[in-house]
Amino acid sequence: MISSVAFSLAFAAVTAAAGPCDLLDRAAAGALLGAPVTKMEPSGPEPDEDSGGSRTTCTYQAGQAMLLVLRLDFPDAAAARAIASAEIEPEKLAEQKATATPETGLGDKAWLIRAPAAIEYVVVKGPTVLTLALGGMPKPLETYEAQLRASTTAAAGKL
Repeated sequence: MISSVAFSLAFAAVTAAAGPCDLLDRAAAGALLGAPVTKMEPSGPEPDEDSGGSRTTCTYQAGQAMLLVLRLDFPDAAAARAIASAEIEPEKLAEQKATATPETGLGDKAWLIRAPAAIEYVVVKGPTVLTLALGGMPKPLETYEAQLRASTTAAAGKL
């Protein structure tokens, strides 16, 4: 009896962690992309060699438009904050011709990153770094900021 209770608790803990495709459903992704999702591809979890965290992704596509949901999990919140902050360093952003603006109300720390070909929100919430990145869109990327923020808020709420 104890072993079945332990198994149930362990299974509940594993299934309670939302993967990237659970953070944003197909319909919400389609609304953001402006067309029905034609391809949805999850991957992971797998070790992320660059950050040392565990990475899972979900890629949604509608024609040329693409939305990437990336989740990096770390042993603790300090590690997540350190990795996210390192990625927002001015030198790294300059290499990509990108800018980062701090955002409030999304998690422990958050940024809106604008690059020539993509726009993304990066959110640190506890031991997790969540990124929603949008590219290949037909209109100027800044026209999608509010909608992307709303999707990021909804996804971060599921962490």
